[in-house]
Amino acid sequence: MYFGTMLMAIGMTTVFTILALVVLGGKLMIIITNKFAPEAEVAVVRHVPGGGIEAAKIAAITAVVSTVTGGKGQVKEIKKV
Repeated sequence: MYFGTMLMAIGMTTVFTILALVVLGGKLMIIITNKFAPEAEVAVVRHVPGGGIEAAKIAAITAVVSTVTGGKGQVKEIKKV
């Protein structure tokens, strides 16, 4: 019984240590990437060809895309289906 308990404790400690290293390594990689990677330029779309779609709907779609993507997305084309 003692041997089984020790084996379980060593195994759980090993798994916890490896998972902690993976999480910390991932966080470190994110921090380094955000620090040194250049930010993408945000392109502002002035005119969106709507193909007969009302200007208010185009403005609403553009506002939603901007809000959801945090200002990084852009509407290139709107097709009426």
